[in-house]
Amino acid sequence: MALLQPPSSSYTQSSKKVWFSYVEGSDRFQHEMLGITNSYVAGNLHLQFPEEEALNAKQIEVSITGTEYVHWTEQVVRTRQVYNSATNSYYTQTYVETIHYLHEQQILNRSLVLWQSRNLKNNVRSKKELYEKVTNMSIPFQISLPNDLPPSMSLGVGSIYYKVKAKIKRKSNFWKCQGSKKTIKCNCNITRYSPMPMPDPIQWVEWDDQKAWKRGLGYDVFMDYSTFGPGNPIVVKLALKFFKYDLKVKEVFVGLKEYHTYRASGNVKFIKGYVGERKVSGDQFPNLLDANNEWTCNFKVDVLNDKINWTTDRYNINVYHKVKVKIKFGLFSGKKNVNLERMVNIENILEKS
Repeated sequence: MALLQPPSSSYTQSSKKVWFSYVEGSDRFQHEMLGITNSYVAGNLHLQFPEEEALNAKQIEVSITGTEYVHWTEQVVRTRQVYNSATNSYYTQTYVETIHYLHEQQILNRSLVLWQSRNLKNNVRSKKELYEKVTNMSIPFQISLPNDLPPSMSLGVGSIYYKVKAKIKRKSNFWKCQGSKKTIKCNCNITRYSPMPMPDPIQWVEWDDQKAWKRGLGYDVFMDYSTFGPGNPIVVKLALKFFKYDLKVKEVFVGLKEYHTYRASGNVKFIKGYVGERKVSGDQFPNLLDANNEWTCNFKVDVLNDKINWTTDRYNINVYHKVKVKIKFGLFSGKKNVNLERMVNIENILEKS
């Protein structure tokens, strides 16, 4: 079986004579389930040089690196005094300055020496004798990953990315403009997994008490979990009890709100927005109420990988989530809207088989 290779677009630094492949039967570098089991990256490094242009090398090394990156710009209006020689005076000029806020930090660097020349292994001191001619070579590699490693993510302003690199220490060639190192770099997606969480119930109740009577509406809202993911969608169990038949409810809303906090160069950038929501219009309630003027509904919000980012608790890139439940009344009802919220975790929970 032919070994699958990373697409050419995944290389940020490439060579026609040196390339990576995945291990047999795999289509990615990462193996096992990071966060649940011991995970590692594995693959093969291939070298192919013609006999007449053999590579003179002394060491081949492969590594996995991770980088946390934050960058955004802001435009600031400023003024400055400019001298006008024609009038022999100064005037105020307004201009716009673009300020860059940048943070870049390496969060992972693990390397493995795959091959050394015989003389380098034997500690031969002569520089001329350290190199060995290489034409064709395929070397497997495997590097373990730390259990607390964050997953790959691309959030626009911030990102965490990983690369598998191969570095060849070779004999420099002035006439061919070749330095003493040859490097290739390939993007490596890292996925983190979480087991099915334990129940962590919460309940908000104002069902048949003075507050409910005064409002004209009682509610009972219940959630079984505080951690959700693809294998554990958000389910909010909601019940309403109407005490006033003419009470106008505009809308019942359940949503998942995502918050991003970025820090770079001593500044902070904050972004928020709903990434999933369900709602019921108040116009439907006259037809939904039962004989006791009660209504129940399970609001389900699926956690979709392409729309929702994982909860990430880092100083420079922080992503957190809240489930919000809102019961909105008409503009002229004189009633205060009911606003409930709970901080939750969004993780890559394995789907039930």
